[in-house]
Amino acid sequence: MNTEMMELFAEHTSKDYPVGVYYIDLEKMYMNSVRSHWHSELEIDYVKSGSAVFSIGAESIPLSSGNVILINGNRIHSIHSANDENCVILSLLFHPAYLFDSERSFLSVKYCAPITSNSAFRYMTFDRADDFGRKGIECINSILNANLTKAYGFELETKSLLCSFWLQLLAKSALSEKPSNAATLATMDEERIKDAIQYIHSNYASPLTLDDIAESIHVSKSECCRCFKRTLHITPFDYLLKHRIFESARRMQKGDQSADSITALATSVGFHNASYYNKIFRKYLNRTPTEYREQIKKSHRDALSPFGISLARM
Repeated sequence: MNTEMMELFAEHTSKDYPVGVYYIDLEKMYMNSVRSHWHSELEIDYVKSGSAVFSIGAESIPLSSGNVILINGNRIHSIHSANDENCVILSLLFHPAYLFDSERSFLSVKYCAPITSNSAFRYMTFDRADDFGRKGIECINSILNANLTKAYGFELETKSLLCSFWLQLLAKSALSEKPSNAATLATMDEERIKDAIQYIHSNYASPLTLDDIAESIHVSKSECCRCFKRTLHITPFDYLLKHRIFESARRMQKGDQSADSITALATSVGFHNASYYNKIFRKYLNRTPTEYREQIKKSHRDALSPFGISLARM
């Protein structure tokens, strides 16, 4: 697994304190979005300003300023700003192990598994317009404040607040519902897509074909396309192209020697036609590779971080 993949799929909390708070300014992200990823931690995103669209599997969930979304662990998700306006998000990640000592303990089986092991439970939104949402948002705000101020004992305060928040989740009757056929299919698609994404990220510089990608997840070409469409709303080839452009932009941001020559850079990320590379680069970043590189050289900071989830930890 290469360095970029390790950054993309790495755990985002420590073993000592499995809670992390991150500041996401979508205007400064690669292509103004957090690209598709997943992790074992649960993620709670508070939209601080602007509006965002959260894509979780095949669903798109718009969220306005002041509202919150919880994303269950190991669910493929991405974020982009709504209506091309800037959006700032405070993201809280935590591992259930912080609340439950062992997966096989009585408390874990009774209170943790109904959420983390429920394939039907992918996300939950919290809106200030209703009592449940208001209580949840107030709890999340308290957790964020505790982790930003870091007063003595904030770890214990966070654990207490997370337990209270967890109880609110369990109180929702929807969590007790059995997974539907649609939820089961979505879970199967998601697992296949995870394997396909990892395969693409490991082999993007090679002349990959749809046959290669489909074979990597042991399905037919048509089923591979359907899985990508149902889960990410794009084709496998479109995902491959976007990742190749991402990788070339990342190399330019990093000042990699392979980016000194645009032609060499194109070849190194899997494009064997420089004019086609220029065309696709412009399609996704609204400028040519040369223009993008010149912009980086003139900038004294990373104005457009290419890392979809390389976020500034608070």
